[in-house]
Amino acid sequence: MSTGERYIALVSNFVTVAIVSRILTPAEIGVSVIGMAFVGIAMSAREFASANFLIQRQHLTRADVRGAFTVMLLFTSIITIALASSAPLLAGAYGDERLIPYLRVIAAAFFLELAAAPVITLLRRDMAFGKIAAINTSGAVAAAAVTISLALLGFSYMSFAWAWVASAVVTGLLAVGLSRQFWIFMPSLVGWRAMLAFGGYNGATSLLYKTYEALPYLLLGRILSLDAAALYSRGLMICQLPDKVILGGAISVILPAFSAEARQGRSLKQPYLNALGLITALQWPALLVLSVLAYPIVDLLLGDQWHGVVAVVQIVAIASLFSFSFELNYPVLVSVGAVHDIFRRALIVCPVSVVIITVAAFFGLRAVAFSLLLVIPFQAFVSLTFVRRHIVIGWLEVWSAVWRSGVVAAITVTGPLAVVVYIGSVEISLVQALSGAALAAAGWLLGLWLTGHALLTEILRGVADFRRGGLVAPGVLK
Repeated sequence: MSTGERYIALVSNFVTVAIVSRILTPAEIGVSVIGMAFVGIAMSAREFASANFLIQRQHLTRADVRGAFTVMLLFTSIITIALASSAPLLAGAYGDERLIPYLRVIAAAFFLELAAAPVITLLRRDMAFGKIAAINTSGAVAAAAVTISLALLGFSYMSFAWAWVASAVVTGLLAVGLSRQFWIFMPSLVGWRAMLAFGGYNGATSLLYKTYEALPYLLLGRILSLDAAALYSRGLMICQLPDKVILGGAISVILPAFSAEARQGRSLKQPYLNALGLITALQWPALLVLSVLAYPIVDLLLGDQWHGVVAVVQIVAIASLFSFSFELNYPVLVSVGAVHDIFRRALIVCPVSVVIITVAAFFGLRAVAFSLLLVIPFQAFVSLTFVRRHIVIGWLEVWSAVWRSGVVAAITVTGPLAVVVYIGSVEISLVQALSGAALAAAGWLLGLWLTGHALLTEILRGVADFRRGGLVAPGVLK
Protein backbone atom coordinates (compact mmCIF):
# COMPACT_ATOMS: atom_id res chain seq x y z
CA MET A 1 0.00 0.00 0.00
CA SER A 2 2.74 2.39 1.00
CA THR A 3 4.75 1.66 -2.15
CA GLY A 4 1.71 2.14 -4.37
CA GLU A 5 0.94 5.46 -2.70
CA ARG A 6 4.51 6.70 -3.10
CA TYR A 7 4.70 5.65 -6.74
CA ILE A 8 1.44 7.40 -7.59
CA ALA A 9 2.74 10.53 -5.85
CA LEU A 10 6.06 10.18 -7.68
CA VAL A 11 4.41 9.82 -11.07
CA SER A 12 2.09 12.76 -10.35
CA ASN A 13 5.04 14.89 -9.28
CA PHE A 14 7.18 14.14 -12.30
CA VAL A 15 4.36 14.52 -14.77
CA THR A 16 3.80 17.91 -13.17
CA VAL A 17 7.49 18.79 -13.33
CA ALA A 18 7.79 17.65 -16.95
CA ILE A 19 4.81 19.77 -18.04
CA VAL A 20 5.43 22.86 -15.91
CA SER A 21 9.16 22.94 -16.78
CA ARG A 22 8.11 23.41 -20.39
CA ILE A 23 5.63 26.19 -19.51
CA LEU A 24 7.62 28.25 -17.00
CA THR A 25 11.18 29.56 -17.29
CA PRO A 26 13.96 28.65 -14.81
CA ALA A 27 13.71 32.20 -13.39
CA GLU A 28 9.99 31.74 -12.63
CA ILE A 29 10.58 28.36 -11.03
CA GLY A 30 13.50 29.93 -9.16
CA VAL A 31 11.01 32.09 -7.21
CA SER A 32 9.30 28.92 -6.02
CA VAL A 33 12.64 27.30 -5.16
CA ILE A 34 13.75 30.23 -2.99
CA GLY A 35 10.32 30.45 -1.36
CA MET A 36 10.30 26.75 -0.54
CA ALA A 37 13.81 27.01 0.91
CA PHE A 38 12.52 29.51 3.47
CA VAL A 39 9.41 27.42 4.08
CA GLY A 40 11.57 24.32 4.59
CA ILE A 41 13.36 26.07 7.44
CA ALA A 42 10.01 27.14 8.91
CA MET A 43 8.69 23.59 8.66
CA SER A 44 11.69 22.28 10.56
CA ALA A 45 10.84 24.58 13.47
CA ARG A 46 7.51 22.73 13.72
CA GLU A 47 9.50 19.60 14.60
CA PHE A 48 10.01 21.04 18.08
CA ALA A 49 6.48 19.66 18.45
CA SER A 50 7.10 16.57 16.34
CA ALA A 51 4.24 14.20 15.60
CA ASN A 52 6.79 11.34 15.64
CA PHE A 53 6.54 11.57 19.43
CA LEU A 54 3.26 9.65 19.11
CA ILE A 55 4.88 6.83 17.12
CA GLN A 56 7.74 6.05 19.47
CA ARG A 57 5.80 6.43 22.75
CA GLN A 58 5.60 3.10 24.56
CA HIS A 59 2.07 3.53 25.93
CA LEU A 60 -0.20 6.05 24.24
CA THR A 61 -3.35 7.56 25.78
CA ARG A 62 -5.99 9.94 24.43
CA ALA A 63 -4.58 12.63 26.70
CA ASP A 64 -1.17 12.21 25.06
CA VAL A 65 -2.67 12.64 21.59
CA ARG A 66 -4.73 15.71 22.53
CA GLY A 67 -1.76 17.27 24.28
CA ALA A 68 0.46 16.60 21.26
CA PHE A 69 -2.05 18.23 18.90
CA THR A 70 -2.36 21.28 21.15
CA VAL A 71 1.39 21.80 21.24
CA MET A 72 1.57 21.32 17.45
CA LEU A 73 -1.23 23.88 17.02
CA LEU A 74 0.60 26.48 19.11
CA PHE A 75 3.90 26.00 17.32
CA THR A 76 2.31 25.97 13.87
CA SER A 77 0.34 29.15 14.57
CA ILE A 78 3.44 31.03 15.72
CA ILE A 79 5.49 29.86 12.72
CA THR A 80 2.69 30.69 10.26
CA ILE A 81 2.35 34.25 11.57
CA ALA A 82 6.13 34.73 11.57
CA LEU A 83 6.49 33.47 8.00
CA ALA A 84 3.66 35.59 6.62
CA SER A 85 4.77 38.76 8.40
CA SER A 86 8.43 38.39 7.41
CA ALA A 87 7.62 37.92 3.69
CA PRO A 88 8.44 41.55 2.72
CA LEU A 89 11.78 41.40 4.54
CA LEU A 90 12.78 38.13 2.86
CA ALA A 91 11.66 39.40 -0.54
CA GLY A 92 13.72 42.55 -0.03
CA ALA A 93 16.85 40.49 0.63
CA TYR A 94 16.53 39.02 -2.88
CA GLY A 95 15.20 42.16 -4.53
CA ASP A 96 12.17 40.28 -5.81
CA GLU A 97 8.69 41.31 -4.68
CA ARG A 98 7.20 38.15 -6.19
CA LEU A 99 8.27 36.29 -3.05
CA ILE A 100 5.75 38.19 -0.88
CA PRO A 101 2.49 36.65 -2.19
CA TYR A 102 4.18 33.28 -2.64
CA LEU A 103 5.34 33.08 0.98
CA ARG A 104 1.99 34.25 2.34
CA VAL A 105 -0.04 31.69 0.42
CA ILE A 106 2.43 28.96 1.40
CA ALA A 107 2.12 30.03 5.04
CA ALA A 108 -1.64 29.40 4.79
CA ALA A 109 -1.04 25.94 3.31
CA PHE A 110 1.47 25.22 6.06
CA PHE A 111 -1.19 25.91 8.70
CA LEU A 112 -3.92 23.91 6.92
CA GLU A 113 -1.67 20.82 6.87
CA LEU A 114 -2.05 20.61 10.63
CA ALA A 115 -5.51 19.03 10.33
CA ALA A 116 -4.14 15.84 8.81
CA ALA A 117 -0.86 15.59 10.75
CA PRO A 118 -1.98 13.88 14.00
CA VAL A 119 -4.41 11.55 12.22
CA ILE A 120 -1.79 10.32 9.73
CA THR A 121 0.73 9.89 12.55
CA LEU A 122 -1.67 7.65 14.49
CA LEU A 123 -2.37 5.65 11.34
CA ARG A 124 1.38 5.21 10.84
CA ARG A 125 1.75 4.00 14.43
CA ASP A 126 -0.97 1.42 13.77
CA MET A 127 0.62 0.65 10.36
CA ALA A 128 -2.72 1.35 8.65
CA PHE A 129 -1.03 2.12 5.35
CA GLY A 130 -4.14 1.57 3.24
CA LYS A 131 -5.85 4.62 4.71
CA ILE A 132 -2.63 6.63 4.58
CA ALA A 133 -2.27 5.73 0.90
CA ALA A 134 -5.80 6.94 0.15
CA ILE A 135 -5.20 10.26 1.93
CA ASN A 136 -1.77 11.02 0.48
CA THR A 137 -2.61 9.86 -3.03
CA SER A 138 -5.63 12.16 -3.15
CA GLY A 139 -3.48 15.07 -1.98
CA ALA A 140 -0.80 14.35 -4.58
CA VAL A 141 -3.31 14.13 -7.43
CA ALA A 142 -4.98 17.35 -6.31
CA ALA A 143 -1.63 19.15 -6.18
CA ALA A 144 -0.66 17.93 -9.65
CA ALA A 145 -3.99 18.91 -11.21
CA VAL A 146 -4.00 22.39 -9.67
CA THR A 147 -0.35 23.10 -10.49
CA ILE A 148 -0.70 22.19 -14.17
CA SER A 149 -4.06 23.93 -14.57
CA LEU A 150 -2.90 27.18 -12.99
CA ALA A 151 0.39 27.16 -14.90
CA LEU A 152 -1.54 26.86 -18.17
CA LEU A 153 -3.82 29.70 -17.05
CA GLY A 154 -0.84 32.00 -16.49
CA PHE A 155 -0.47 31.89 -12.70
CA SER A 156 3.31 31.34 -13.15
CA TYR A 157 5.24 30.56 -9.92
CA MET A 158 2.07 30.99 -7.83
CA SER A 159 0.77 27.74 -9.32
CA PHE A 160 2.95 25.83 -6.85
CA ALA A 161 1.70 27.82 -3.86
CA TRP A 162 -2.02 27.43 -4.61
CA ALA A 163 -1.47 23.73 -5.39
CA TRP A 164 -0.08 23.22 -1.89
CA VAL A 165 -3.19 24.88 -0.43
CA ALA A 166 -5.40 22.54 -2.48
CA SER A 167 -3.41 19.49 -1.37
CA ALA A 168 -3.58 20.54 2.31
CA VAL A 169 -7.36 20.98 2.12
CA VAL A 170 -7.92 17.62 0.42
CA THR A 171 -5.67 15.64 2.79
CA GLY A 172 -7.13 17.38 5.84
CA LEU A 173 -10.74 16.66 4.89
CA LEU A 174 -9.99 13.03 4.00
CA ALA A 175 -7.93 12.38 7.14
CA VAL A 176 -10.63 13.73 9.43
CA GLY A 177 -13.39 12.07 7.43
CA LEU A 178 -11.76 8.62 7.44
CA SER A 179 -10.75 8.65 11.11
CA ARG A 180 -13.77 10.51 12.55
CA GLN A 181 -11.77 10.85 15.78
CA PHE A 182 -12.79 14.42 16.47
CA TRP A 183 -11.60 14.17 20.09
CA ILE A 184 -8.04 14.56 18.76
CA PHE A 185 -8.67 18.25 18.17
CA MET A 186 -9.89 19.06 21.69
CA PRO A 187 -7.20 21.27 23.30
CA SER A 188 -5.29 19.86 26.25
CA LEU A 189 -1.86 20.43 27.72
CA VAL A 190 -1.57 17.03 29.39
CA GLY A 191 1.84 15.53 28.67
CA TRP A 192 3.21 18.64 26.96
CA ARG A 193 6.52 18.34 28.83
CA ALA A 194 7.20 14.85 27.46
CA MET A 195 6.47 15.99 23.92
CA LEU A 196 8.70 19.04 24.19
CA ALA A 197 11.46 16.91 25.71
CA PHE A 198 11.31 14.68 22.65
CA GLY A 199 10.76 17.59 20.29
CA GLY A 200 13.60 19.66 21.72
CA TYR A 201 16.28 17.41 20.28
CA ASN A 202 14.19 16.48 17.26
CA GLY A 203 13.34 20.10 16.41
CA ALA A 204 16.89 21.35 16.82
CA THR A 205 18.14 18.51 14.62
CA SER A 206 15.53 19.18 11.96
CA LEU A 207 16.28 22.91 12.01
CA LEU A 208 19.99 22.26 11.47
CA TYR A 209 19.39 19.85 8.60
CA LYS A 210 16.72 21.94 6.87
CA THR A 211 18.94 25.00 7.07
CA TYR A 212 21.76 22.98 5.54
CA GLU A 213 19.45 21.70 2.79
CA ALA A 214 18.07 25.16 2.02
CA LEU A 215 21.45 26.90 2.07
CA PRO A 216 22.60 26.03 -1.50
CA TYR A 217 19.38 27.43 -2.98
CA LEU A 218 19.53 30.58 -0.87
CA LEU A 219 23.21 31.17 -1.65
CA LEU A 220 22.92 30.45 -5.38
CA GLY A 221 19.83 32.66 -5.63
CA ARG A 222 21.57 35.50 -3.78
CA ILE A 223 25.11 35.22 -5.23
CA LEU A 224 24.32 34.07 -8.79
CA SER A 225 20.66 34.16 -9.87
CA LEU A 226 17.25 32.58 -9.38
CA ASP A 227 18.00 30.56 -12.53
CA ALA A 228 21.02 28.95 -10.83
CA ALA A 229 18.91 28.05 -7.79
CA ALA A 230 16.29 26.46 -10.07
CA LEU A 231 18.92 24.48 -12.01
CA TYR A 232 20.44 23.14 -8.79
CA SER A 233 16.99 22.27 -7.45
CA ARG A 234 16.04 20.33 -10.56
CA GLY A 235 19.41 18.56 -10.57
CA LEU A 236 18.96 17.34 -7.00
CA MET A 237 15.37 16.35 -7.75
CA ILE A 238 16.49 14.05 -10.57
CA CYS A 239 19.27 12.57 -8.41
CA GLN A 240 16.69 11.78 -5.74
CA LEU A 241 14.72 9.69 -8.22
CA PRO A 242 16.42 6.40 -7.26
CA ASP A 243 15.64 6.93 -3.57
CA LYS A 244 12.05 7.94 -4.30
CA VAL A 245 11.47 5.02 -6.67
CA ILE A 246 13.35 2.40 -4.65
CA LEU A 247 12.64 3.50 -1.09
CA GLY A 248 9.35 5.30 -1.75
CA GLY A 249 7.22 2.69 -0.03
CA ALA A 250 9.75 1.76 2.63
CA ILE A 251 10.40 5.23 4.05
CA SER A 252 7.03 5.60 5.78
CA VAL A 253 7.17 2.01 7.06
CA ILE A 254 10.72 1.95 8.44
CA LEU A 255 10.17 4.03 11.61
CA PRO A 256 6.97 2.25 12.76
CA ALA A 257 8.51 -1.16 11.98
CA PHE A 258 11.78 -0.48 13.81
CA SER A 259 9.87 1.08 16.71
CA ALA A 260 7.69 -2.04 16.99
CA GLU A 261 10.82 -4.22 17.07
CA ALA A 262 12.41 -2.04 19.75
CA ARG A 263 9.23 -2.01 21.90
CA GLN A 264 9.35 -5.82 21.90
CA GLY A 265 12.99 -5.82 23.01
CA ARG A 266 14.42 -7.23 19.79
CA SER A 267 17.80 -6.30 18.33
CA LEU A 268 17.79 -4.02 15.26
CA LYS A 269 21.23 -5.14 14.11
CA GLN A 270 20.26 -7.83 11.60
CA PRO A 271 17.27 -5.96 10.14
CA TYR A 272 19.53 -2.92 9.67
CA LEU A 273 22.27 -4.90 7.91
CA ASN A 274 19.74 -6.73 5.75
CA ALA A 275 18.17 -3.41 4.76
CA LEU A 276 21.59 -1.97 3.81
CA GLY A 277 22.21 -4.89 1.48
CA LEU A 278 18.81 -4.65 -0.20
CA ILE A 279 18.90 -0.85 -0.53
CA THR A 280 22.37 -0.69 -2.06
CA ALA A 281 21.56 -3.44 -4.58
CA LEU A 282 18.87 -1.13 -5.94
CA GLN A 283 20.23 2.35 -5.22
CA TRP A 284 23.85 2.02 -6.38
CA PRO A 285 23.12 0.58 -9.85
CA ALA A 286 20.39 3.18 -10.39
CA LEU A 287 22.67 6.10 -9.45
CA LEU A 288 25.50 4.93 -11.70
CA VAL A 289 23.16 4.47 -14.66
CA LEU A 290 21.62 7.89 -13.92
CA SER A 291 25.06 9.51 -14.04
CA VAL A 292 25.88 7.91 -17.40
CA LEU A 293 22.47 8.62 -18.98
CA ALA A 294 22.00 12.08 -17.42
CA TYR A 295 21.62 13.97 -20.72
CA PRO A 296 18.69 11.99 -22.20
CA ILE A 297 16.99 11.77 -18.79
CA VAL A 298 17.14 15.56 -18.29
CA ASP A 299 15.97 16.12 -21.86
CA LEU A 300 13.02 13.77 -21.35
CA LEU A 301 11.93 15.07 -17.94
CA LEU A 302 12.61 18.78 -18.22
CA GLY A 303 13.10 19.76 -21.87
CA ASP A 304 15.65 21.76 -23.88
CA GLN A 305 15.91 24.81 -21.61
CA TRP A 306 17.26 22.70 -18.72
CA HIS A 307 20.36 21.14 -20.31
CA GLY A 308 22.48 23.10 -17.80
CA VAL A 309 21.29 20.58 -15.19
CA VAL A 310 23.14 17.64 -16.81
CA ALA A 311 26.55 18.29 -15.22
CA VAL A 312 24.92 18.75 -11.81
CA VAL A 313 23.11 15.41 -12.15
CA GLN A 314 26.29 13.57 -13.14
CA ILE A 315 28.27 14.90 -10.17
CA VAL A 316 25.57 14.63 -7.52
CA ALA A 317 24.61 11.08 -8.58
CA ILE A 318 28.15 9.89 -7.87
CA ALA A 319 28.25 11.71 -4.54
CA SER A 320 24.89 10.16 -3.59
CA LEU A 321 26.41 6.67 -3.67
CA PHE A 322 27.55 7.37 -0.10
CA SER A 323 24.01 8.14 1.11
CA PHE A 324 22.96 4.49 1.21
CA SER A 325 22.29 4.44 4.97
CA PHE A 326 20.60 7.82 5.32
CA GLU A 327 16.97 6.63 5.26
CA LEU A 328 17.70 4.01 7.94
CA ASN A 329 19.80 5.96 10.45
CA TYR A 330 17.11 8.33 11.76
CA PRO A 331 14.46 5.59 12.30
CA VAL A 332 16.98 3.37 14.10
CA LEU A 333 18.12 6.09 16.49
CA VAL A 334 14.54 7.23 17.20
CA SER A 335 13.42 3.64 17.78
CA VAL A 336 16.10 3.00 20.42
CA GLY A 337 15.38 6.35 22.11
CA ALA A 338 18.63 8.02 21.05
CA VAL A 339 17.12 11.31 19.88
CA HIS A 340 19.94 13.15 21.64
CA ASP A 341 22.48 11.41 19.38
CA ILE A 342 20.56 12.56 16.30
CA PHE A 343 21.04 16.10 17.55
CA ARG A 344 24.72 15.55 18.31
CA ARG A 345 25.23 14.13 14.84
CA ALA A 346 23.60 17.22 13.36
CA LEU A 347 25.83 19.49 15.45
CA ILE A 348 28.85 17.83 13.89
CA VAL A 349 27.86 17.43 10.25
CA CYS A 350 25.77 20.54 9.59
CA PRO A 351 28.30 23.28 10.45
CA VAL A 352 31.06 21.53 8.50
CA SER A 353 28.77 20.95 5.52
CA VAL A 354 27.54 24.55 5.58
CA VAL A 355 31.11 25.92 5.50
CA ILE A 356 32.08 23.70 2.55
CA ILE A 357 28.97 24.57 0.52
CA THR A 358 29.18 28.29 1.33
CA VAL A 359 32.76 28.49 0.06
CA ALA A 360 31.83 26.48 -3.05
CA ALA A 361 28.87 28.79 -3.84
CA PHE A 362 31.24 31.67 -4.63
CA PHE A 363 32.77 29.54 -7.41
CA GLY A 364 29.51 28.71 -9.18
CA LEU A 365 26.88 26.07 -9.66
CA ARG A 366 29.20 23.17 -10.53
CA ALA A 367 31.42 23.93 -7.55
CA VAL A 368 28.43 23.49 -5.23
CA ALA A 369 27.70 20.14 -6.88
CA PHE A 370 31.35 19.06 -6.52
CA SER A 371 31.30 20.05 -2.84
CA LEU A 372 28.84 17.21 -2.22
CA LEU A 373 31.64 14.76 -3.02
CA LEU A 374 33.09 15.85 0.32
CA VAL A 375 29.90 16.59 2.23
CA ILE A 376 27.91 13.36 1.68
CA PRO A 377 30.74 10.89 2.50
CA PHE A 378 31.55 12.90 5.63
CA GLN A 379 27.90 12.84 6.74
CA ALA A 380 27.66 9.10 6.03
CA PHE A 381 30.73 8.33 8.15
CA VAL A 382 29.49 10.37 11.13
CA SER A 383 25.97 8.92 10.90
CA LEU A 384 27.17 5.33 10.78
CA THR A 385 29.48 6.00 13.72
CA PHE A 386 26.52 7.04 15.88
CA VAL A 387 24.35 4.12 14.74
CA ARG A 388 27.14 1.65 15.54
CA ARG A 389 27.10 2.81 19.16
CA HIS A 390 23.54 1.60 19.67
CA ILE A 391 23.29 -1.59 17.64
CA VAL A 392 26.94 -2.68 17.88
CA ILE A 393 27.85 -3.13 14.23
CA GLY A 394 31.45 -3.43 13.04
CA TRP A 395 32.74 -1.77 9.90
CA LEU A 396 33.53 -5.20 8.47
CA GLU A 397 29.91 -6.20 9.00
CA VAL A 398 28.78 -3.13 7.06
CA TRP A 399 31.21 -4.06 4.27
CA SER A 400 29.96 -7.64 4.31
CA ALA A 401 26.38 -6.38 3.93
CA VAL A 402 27.08 -4.19 0.88
CA TRP A 403 30.04 -5.54 -1.13
CA ARG A 404 27.87 -7.72 -3.34
CA SER A 405 25.82 -4.65 -4.21
CA GLY A 406 29.00 -2.92 -5.37
CA VAL A 407 29.68 -5.80 -7.78
CA VAL A 408 26.07 -5.71 -9.00
CA ALA A 409 26.35 -1.95 -9.61
CA ALA A 410 29.58 -2.31 -11.59
CA ILE A 411 28.07 -5.00 -13.83
CA THR A 412 24.86 -2.99 -14.29
CA VAL A 413 26.56 0.21 -15.49
CA THR A 414 28.77 -1.60 -18.02
CA GLY A 415 26.05 -1.69 -20.71
CA PRO A 416 25.05 2.01 -20.62
CA LEU A 417 28.71 3.01 -20.41
CA ALA A 418 29.49 0.95 -23.49
CA VAL A 419 26.69 2.72 -25.41
CA VAL A 420 28.05 6.16 -24.47
CA VAL A 421 31.62 5.18 -25.36
CA TYR A 422 30.48 3.75 -28.69
CA ILE A 423 28.52 6.92 -29.57
CA GLY A 424 31.40 9.08 -28.37
CA SER A 425 29.25 11.54 -26.40
CA VAL A 426 26.92 11.68 -23.41
CA GLU A 427 24.43 13.58 -25.61
CA ILE A 428 22.74 10.44 -26.87
CA SER A 429 19.22 10.10 -28.23
CA LEU A 430 16.26 8.67 -26.35
CA VAL A 431 16.37 5.46 -28.44
CA GLN A 432 20.06 4.99 -27.66
CA ALA A 433 19.33 5.68 -23.99
CA LEU A 434 16.62 3.02 -23.98
CA SER A 435 19.13 0.55 -25.42
CA GLY A 436 21.53 1.42 -22.61
CA ALA A 437 18.75 1.05 -20.02
CA ALA A 438 17.83 -2.39 -21.40
CA LEU A 439 21.46 -3.47 -21.14
CA ALA A 440 21.55 -2.11 -17.59
CA ALA A 441 18.49 -4.16 -16.60
CA ALA A 442 20.04 -7.32 -18.04
CA GLY A 443 23.35 -6.57 -16.31
CA TRP A 444 21.57 -5.98 -12.99
CA LEU A 445 19.85 -9.37 -13.09
CA LEU A 446 23.10 -11.02 -14.12
CA GLY A 447 24.91 -9.32 -11.25
CA LEU A 448 22.33 -10.48 -8.71
CA TRP A 449 22.66 -14.05 -9.99
CA LEU A 450 26.48 -14.08 -10.12
CA THR A 451 26.86 -12.69 -6.60
CA GLY A 452 24.04 -14.75 -5.10
CA HIS A 453 22.61 -11.52 -3.74
CA ALA A 454 19.90 -11.64 -1.06
CA LEU A 455 17.74 -9.36 -3.18
CA LEU A 456 17.34 -12.10 -5.79
CA THR A 457 16.03 -14.40 -3.07
CA GLU A 458 13.58 -11.71 -1.97
CA ILE A 459 12.37 -11.20 -5.54
CA LEU A 460 11.81 -14.93 -6.06
CA ARG A 461 10.06 -15.18 -2.69
CA GLY A 462 7.85 -12.24 -3.62
CA VAL A 463 6.88 -13.91 -6.89
CA ALA A 464 6.06 -17.12 -5.03
CA ASP A 465 3.95 -15.25 -2.45
CA PHE A 466 2.21 -13.41 -5.26
CA ARG A 467 1.23 -16.69 -6.88
CA ARG A 468 0.15 -18.31 -3.61
CA GLY A 469 -2.13 -15.34 -2.99
CA GLY A 470 -4.15 -16.39 -6.03
CA LEU A 471 -3.25 -13.25 -7.97
CA VAL A 472 -1.51 -15.24 -10.71
CA ALA A 473 -3.13 -18.21 -12.38
CA PRO A 474 -1.26 -21.53 -11.86
CA GLY A 475 1.09 -22.27 -14.70
CA VAL A 476 1.32 -18.70 -16.00
CA LEU A 477 4.93 -18.28 -14.86
CA LYS A 478 6.04 -21.77 -15.89
